[in-house]
Amino acid sequence: MQNLVKSYNANAPLIQKFILTTLGNVNLKILNTSLIERLYKTFPSLELLYKSDEGFVQNSSNIYYDREDAHHIGVDRSYLIDEVAIQKGYFISEPYISTATGYLCITVVYAVGEEYLFLDFRLRKLLERFDLIEKDDVFKRVNRSSYAIIGGGLLFFGLFVVLYGFYTFGGYVFGSDELTIDAVFKPIIALTLGLAVYDLGKTIFEQEVLPKTQHVSDVFNAKTLINFSASIIIALLIEALLVVFKISIHNYKDLPYASALIGALAFLLLVFAIFIYLVRKSEKEPLDIRADD
Repeated sequence: MQNLVKSYNANAPLIQKFILTTLGNVNLKILNTSLIERLYKTFPSLELLYKSDEGFVQNSSNIYYDREDAHHIGVDRSYLIDEVAIQKGYFISEPYISTATGYLCITVVYAVGEEYLFLDFRLRKLLERFDLIEKDDVFKRVNRSSYAIIGGGLLFFGLFVVLYGFYTFGGYVFGSDELTIDAVFKPIIALTLGLAVYDLGKTIFEQEVLPKTQHVSDVFNAKTLINFSASIIIALLIEALLVVFKISIHNYKDLPYASALIGALAFLLLVFAIFIYLVRKSEKEPLDIRADD
């Protein structure tokens, strides 16, 4: 949503000029069926329109493309208006969430005689018309559906691994099997890996499915990689600790293999720490942008 607003603000003069110029070429004095059809044909991004009196009290129904809603007649719309700016004969609001449609929109208020015509434009469709953002075509819907399936699968299997960890531990506690170090550490590893998989699935949903209609540019999300990597490293450390316990109990000759595993994990932790440091540093430092002389 913030990216949509930023894109609009960066190109507001172009968009506003187009809307106002087009409205200036249309006879808006009589709000009849012909005019309504022409407006919706000219502006595919138009969500609804209505009229108000000179005191900004709505005196017509909310007119949608395919229906009308008379519930809002008599509502005071002055909260949308800058009374200083409207002296020019028009006013264009800042982007906001429409209570009528639930979408991010802008309202154009255009003086028609002693009345005012209110037109609500859906911001996403308006930006798509000017090719300022990518259109939500069939391929993107299929792509989003694929991510939804993959992310949903990861969420399911993450929960499955967590439940399996509890089930395994419950089998040792309430069953006839002997409670050992393995019985304690293996459920912990299952819970840690389940958490990592679940978090990855949740992130896919958040980044590729739910907010896809709000993205304008791709931004690298380091938090996802940090959380996933941390969960994997913790699981590997627990496994390494379990290996050391096993070797110390059964066979000291295999201790070098455990040492090699711990050494490799220590190097992985070092790389991970450097990565986190660089990410935190890049977040704190502002971009240094210099204009060419």
